[in-house]
Amino acid sequence: MRFQHQLSYPPVESRRHLRKKYLMTDLDHSKCLLDDFKQFVEKDPDVLPSTLHICQQVLRFIAKQDRRHECEEFCGIWRFEYKQLASSIDSYNFCLKPRLTYFDDNNTLIVEIPSQVHKAPLTPLNTALTCLFESIPYEHQAVNVNVMDNIEASDSLVPDLCISFQNMRHNAAQVIITGIAETAFSQHLEALEDTLEDVIDANPNLLLVVAAVVCEQTAFRSPKKNSDTARTLLRDTPKMSKEEFIAATGVLPTLDAPVVVANHTWCSISSIRFKVWVRESHPIDIYSDDPNLVADVSVPTGHYGSLLAMIERGVSAIREQLISMCKEIDTNVDVDALRDPTISFRLRKEDHVTKTAGAMRETANSRYSAWYDKASRGAKHKGSLAQL
Repeated sequence: MRFQHQLSYPPVESRRHLRKKYLMTDLDHSKCLLDDFKQFVEKDPDVLPSTLHICQQVLRFIAKQDRRHECEEFCGIWRFEYKQLASSIDSYNFCLKPRLTYFDDNNTLIVEIPSQVHKAPLTPLNTALTCLFESIPYEHQAVNVNVMDNIEASDSLVPDLCISFQNMRHNAAQVIITGIAETAFSQHLEALEDTLEDVIDANPNLLLVVAAVVCEQTAFRSPKKNSDTARTLLRDTPKMSKEEFIAATGVLPTLDAPVVVANHTWCSISSIRFKVWVRESHPIDIYSDDPNLVADVSVPTGHYGSLLAMIERGVSAIREQLISMCKEIDTNVDVDALRDPTISFRLRKEDHVTKTAGAMRETANSRYSAWYDKASRGAKHKGSLAQL
């Protein structure tokens, strides 16, 4: 009975051993994770060969240093296998922890390796929401308001941004999730919508859902072996620092300027596609095309006003829910102060563009660094063999 099998993983001694190695890179962590996993399943007769194979594929993707894209989909993983992987990955101190999204209906796991570009589109939204709630004069000891990225919104997803309320005057009060936002980079909108649909099913009272899809002009590819770019960059010893790499681009950071160094494109973003849904009398329908409930706009070329108007509608509804909770706690609360029109939600298109343009360089440098580390090891190994 596969689903009844409970795994204790990774071994406690392995966890303690790795936590002491604070200077280990993400690649080192991933390799140790893969080695520990192999050793563990070899000792467990109930782990099927198919389980080992698919879980090793997931771990290899995480461990891969010079990957072409930041997202991968794996089919044929049972929930207990997903739980086992999630628990073990969570035990390791990655600088950027892999994000896992699991779908029960088709036993599919989506693994995302976060990058600066992945985080950038929603950073202005997070800032605007945080500023808004800090300005509203609600009783902070009575209501716990959070705009965070570590709140579980369903059994298989922790969104990039989550807005939640909690009544601190009720001893059994649950966390109420009022809005979520999720980014996709190297992933299609359709896959992201499937993820959001699961979250809405788990939270039918959601008032606002935001999806941001970062669109690359061309899919990233590392320099080919023995190409002019590879030969030029491998002559640099040691590899370029982040400052040297960014300076080598020779241009100011803008969304329409690909990050090119040594005649190779390391990151190129064409636009950010935002899709926003708001709730009325019924739960949000992720596949609705009603213009009164959905806005679909690309930044910077699309009509940002319609996008902002839809986000503001959702934020206004969330604010009203906060006011309702405050009234439940204190019937004499000053509602007019909570609705003070001078306390407004401020979001600008320029912030999305600036944050993403800056993140392009960070992501490009990370890709260069990963490629150089792998390619230079190969070159050194080849040189050592030639000397034998």
